Amino acid sequence: MISLFAGEERSAKRDRLGDPLQVLDRHIDFAALAKAVDAKLVIGDAGRGGRPPYPTELMIRLLVVQNLYNLSDDAMEYQLLDRASFQRFAGLEQSGRVPDAKTLWVWRERLKKQDLIGDISEAVGRQLAQAGFIARGGQIIDASIVTVPIQRNRRDENEAIGRGEVPPDWSAKQ
Repeated sequence: MISLFAGEERSAKRDRLGDPLQVLDRHIDFAALAKAVDAKLVIGDAGRGGRPPYPTELMIRLLVVQNLYNLSDDAMEYQLLDRASFQRFAGLEQSGRVPDAKTLWVWRERLKKQDLIGDISEAVGRQLAQAGFIARGGQIIDASIVTVPIQRNRRDENEAIGRGEVPPDWSAKQ
């Protein structure tokens, strides 16, 4: 059924059902986490050019969501492009540019190398506990559809295979 107010109706229903990402947004001080990470994180030479980095707060938000839903980097990139709730939580509803899988990987590896992942997890857990919550990770099932390899044998090869023989130009290792 077509409705002129479909977006507002879905938003009102979503608010009634409760979005777990809104709970995170209300009870975790992501700006303070970003400031603490920026104080410890060594980024490297910013004068070398290239694409400007994404804000630390955005990247921390994505890291938290990725861990909460147990998503791979590729799945996180897709979900960030696809899911309105992820876009709202990250503040990317109006952005044409979102972090890709490689950017997420590089960010996480940089945090691991400087031993900051545990600090972020501990701070998020502590802030949630202070608000009376605990994060229980979930999972979004990532379905993949892949192309099946097509084997193209010549007619004489198929006939030899049909007789239970190995075609003469095939090696035994294949």
